[in-house]
Amino acid sequence: MKRSLRFWTRYTWESMAVLLGAMAALAVISLLGADREQMADFAAQLPYLLCASAIFGMMMINTGAQTLYIPLLLSMGETRRNVLLGFRYYQALILAVTIGLCGLIWLLVPGELSSLGLRSLPFILCVLVVVSSMGSIMGTLFVRWKWLGTLIIILLCGGAGGLIGITSATALNGGFSAAEVVKLAGYLVKTPWWLVLIALGTLAADVLFQWVLLRRREVKL
Repeated sequence: MKRSLRFWTRYTWESMAVLLGAMAALAVISLLGADREQMADFAAQLPYLLCASAIFGMMMINTGAQTLYIPLLLSMGETRRNVLLGFRYYQALILAVTIGLCGLIWLLVPGELSSLGLRSLPFILCVLVVVSSMGSIMGTLFVRWKWLGTLIIILLCGGAGGLIGITSATALNGGFSAAEVVKLAGYLVKTPWWLVLIALGTLAADVLFQWVLLRRREVKL
């Protein structure tokens, strides 16, 4: 189990490097079209760029983990139980680090936008749980039924890619004004009960589905 935890811990830091790199790229694009008013609130907007990167990044990373790294661990003699627990450890750790970085930035940068951001952390966490679980489900579906997994990958990645595209296009066209950003952030303050149920449901489906397929998966050397 210790070997599995070491592997998934390293995998988490490597994944976070990818997410932070994507956030930096979005930040550079945002700065190109920012005016003086937007520059003043730019630091408080960084967590939203990180979340946009995490939405697309975790979907791809979790899918890749199911299709590549989990079969590799099984072929190296890791037990199915340890693989399941190790992946859940990685999933919880990367979510905790992402939410922690968002909260830390907002704590260090005072202002109305940061205050709204801190209050919207439960909403953001629910969204990231759904995305992380759906990425994992896509991977397990692709391993078992490639056509179905491919269809879901196309649909979800198309939506996530559209989100990144809209974010980049908006940034290049001058971005949202400070008042618009505050207004948009205000919508995230209240976490609806249905979103919590969706997050819990997708996570439960992800764990159950992965375990069922892990028990039946053959190890290919």
